[in-house]
Amino acid sequence: MSMSGSELIEAAKREVSGMRISEVNTKLNSGEQLVVLDIREPDEWEAGHVPQATFLARGRIEGNAEKLFPEKDTLIVCY
Repeated sequence: MSMSGSELIEAAKREVSGMRISEVNTKLNSGEQLVVLDIREPDEWEAGHVPQATFLARGRIEGNAEKLFPEKDTLIVCY
């Protein structure tokens, strides 16, 4: 049985944890190993982004994430 779009979103929310920006900043400032992945549109990236972020537009994640981030245990923060 297939799920509707809203059901898929709810299922993803149950599986993917969130993090407050203050937590991300603490991790970045402490030198903790994490990837900040900016998945916005190119014009949004160009308008401004987190200096440590890697740009990977939403439609390109699946095909490129494993190549860019081969370490499976690395924390990835998407915004």
